[in-house]
Amino acid sequence: MTGIPEGIVPIALDAMGGDHGPSVTVPAALQAIGAGGVAVALVGDAEAIQAELDKYDTPAKQLVQVVPAEGVVEEGESPARAFRAKPNASIFVSAGAVKMGKAAGFVSMGSTGASIAAATVVYGTLDGIDRGALGGPVVGYAPNTVIIDLGTNVDTKPGLLVDFAALGNVMSKLIYKNENPRVALLSVGSEEGKGNALVKETTDLLNSTDLNFIGNIEPNDLPEGKAEVVLCDGFVGNVILKLTEGLGDVIVSHVKEVLGETDESEKLSKEIFERMNILEAFGGGPLLGVNGLAIVGHGASGVNAVANAIGTAKFVVETGLIEAQQAELDRIRAEVN
Repeated sequence: MTGIPEGIVPIALDAMGGDHGPSVTVPAALQAIGAGGVAVALVGDAEAIQAELDKYDTPAKQLVQVVPAEGVVEEGESPARAFRAKPNASIFVSAGAVKMGKAAGFVSMGSTGASIAAATVVYGTLDGIDRGALGGPVVGYAPNTVIIDLGTNVDTKPGLLVDFAALGNVMSKLIYKNENPRVALLSVGSEEGKGNALVKETTDLLNSTDLNFIGNIEPNDLPEGKAEVVLCDGFVGNVILKLTEGLGDVIVSHVKEVLGETDESEKLSKEIFERMNILEAFGGGPLLGVNGLAIVGHGASGVNAVANAIGTAKFVVETGLIEAQQAELDRIRAEVN
């Protein structure tokens, strides 16, 4: 992106990603620009994007650039095959804009697998990391608790969980301003020695670091914020994420059923939804362990969530998280070895 005023952070937005495409991503980009501090490259079908842009008369359009791309990676489509068959798809062009220095990061509500593949292949990973990891707060009652991994690495070894601990530690410090984050392993019991082989072997490794490792916590400890960084493999993390979201939906429906459609029930339902779907407030979370910024959001996101994701991208750029990760990984690995 060229001609951007000083102090404005350029962000590439996969305009075709998500369930709604340009009908949501275009107004979200304009909303984010209106909030200040960002310019947005809308990447995708140029005609569809421009047709949506033409509906709006706002000064924010001065900080919008339309970047043509061809094709979309659909949910369920193999990311590896898609990269070979659709190298000019919107998600890959978005990542390419960051790699070429035209944007500080990209945001996508499209296929999570495609976003991870784009960031991994185009950016490359940090030394010793094969695949990036998604991590962030899931339970609204503990908004400063980062759970990692949330679904990227479903099969995990102890050494990788230690890497997650390093990444989560630096993320907690820089983004959530926790000076000495408590690090814990998610397990079936809080007592030392409880858990499977992965938990036990990882415990031995974490005990050799200078991280503020407090041992095991159980899932029912998560809402109480007993740790700022919680480690688990991606299979478990994704189950926690989806269970929390699902509970939020059914509880909201139950509240409305019991209290009826009143102002009180609407207010309570909104609060419950926000507590159980905390990612909505951020719009998405950064993919950790890759050499660039990728904010991955939910496909069903509306305008506010996508705008929030763009704001999150700006904030993460300003924290220096991407640059700080490798140094923290190297430091923790040196202690383990």
